[in-house]
This record gives sequence, C-alpha cells and structure tokens, in this order.
Amino acid sequence: MSAPVAVLDACVLFQGRLTNLLLHRAEAKAFEPIWSDDIHAEWMRNLSAKIGIPIDKIEYRRGEMEKAFPAANVPAPLRLVAAVRGMSRTSAQRKDAHVVATAVAAKAAVIVTHNIEDFSAEILNRYGLAKVRPDAFCVGLPASHEAQILTGLRMHRANLGRTPMSPAQYIDHLAEDRMGMPGLARALASHGRAI
Repeated sequence: MSAPVAVLDACVLFQGRLTNLLLHRAEAKAFEPIWSDDIHAEWMRNLSAKIGIPIDKIEYRRGEMEKAFPAANVPAPLRLVAAVRGMSRTSAQRKDAHVVATAVAAKAAVIVTHNIEDFSAEILNRYGLAKVRPDAFCVGLPASHEAQILTGLRMHRANLGRTPMSPAQYIDHLAEDRMGMPGLARALASHGRAI
C-alpha cells in the first residue's frame, strides 16, 4: 500500500513543533506531504506578524522544507481555485479555496488542518477529499506503515531539544497542550519501547 498523500494547511505549518513532528513522519515515508507557495506565504506571513520571528529565519525554515521534500510544492491551478471559490458559501471557504485546489492537483486524499470548519464537506466530497485535525491524522495513518510511523517518531524524539527524552517523557510531551496530540500519545502508550 502506498503512503497517503496529505496537504498540510498553513495553520499546521505555522506550529514549528507540530511541523517538525509531521515532517519527521513524512521523512520516514509514513505519508507524502503537500503544500503550495500560497500555503507557505500564509504561514510565513502569520509567523512573522504574530510571533515576530525574523523573516530570514522563516525563509530558512521554508527552504529546508523544500530541500527535504522537493516534490511537495504543488501549485494550485487558478481555474480550479476559481471553481472552488464559486462553490464556497463563506469567506473562510473562499479564502482556503487554494488549499482545496492544491489537494486536487496533488491527488491528495486529505487536508490536515485545525480549521475544519473552513472546508465545506460538500466541496471536499465532490473532489474525493477528507479533512482531519493533525492528531486524528497521525492516529489514523495506516497500520501497514507502522514501521515507518515508528521510525519517524524515533527521529522526532531524537531531534527534540538539548535534553534527551525517554520514550515515556516523549509520549507525555505529545499530550501537552502546545503539541496538542493527546490521541497520538494514547495510541503510542503500548509502543513505548519502539520509540
């Protein structure tokens, strides 16, 4: 079974710790990440405006993402963006039409987002897409990719901070509010030694 293809929305890429977790899993081939220049522009703009991170650091992060996943950047066809906007009922849906268009262009199965309400189920159904929060996405990755999933988690744990975390500390870390992955933490409880 091939790894699922997932668009990572700007609100997900905005969170550095969460992005780090997801991209380590993608690096281990648990799924294929997708984004676009428009998605990058949104998270980068918000990170600069809301957190005050210098733009050169933000651009460096984006550059590293592009180097690590050269096939992940998929442009949203303008005609498709316009078509999705035409079907949208709210301004939030119209604003995120480019995300849906990117998913369709990339032949993705799912959009990973915190903003579930910004994506019309009717529009997504039309294109065979699903929407899911990051925690549910990680928990729901196919069991057929368990080895890749655990490898990605080990890589992520090894990459965290200057103080190494034990598997139990790592699982507790995932459940913290700033990570927001309580479902994943529960799912990993029986895999402690493997991560």
